[in-house]
Amino acid sequence: MNATAIPFHVIPMKVIDFSNVRLSLDLGKSRYGTAQPQLDIFLPPGATHRQLSALLHAFAASLELNTPASERWIVQSERHSEPNHGRIYLELAEGDHAEAMRGMMLLNTLLG
Repeated sequence: MNATAIPFHVIPMKVIDFSNVRLSLDLGKSRYGTAQPQLDIFLPPGATHRQLSALLHAFAASLELNTPASERWIVQSERHSEPNHGRIYLELAEGDHAEAMRGMMLLNTLLG
């Protein structure tokens, strides 16, 4: 077996203060009527659509990286038509109560 080092790249990253972001965790319903863990995200007035998009991507990446390998849900994000509002939600594989509660626990980690 041959071990190869994984290249490590440092990229510059712009830091934005998201301390005024309002987060709302909810167990909603999917279009099929099954449970759907979701986190609504409201940025303050004056925030740009790019800031909302970046935050949605960062949250989705964090959820993906912290999802146990045994889970089969899909992490999704969307921007709403109203300004500065988006959401992250989980499309559950089984849609049962136990999976929904595990999903809610994962989303809750974003609340700090």
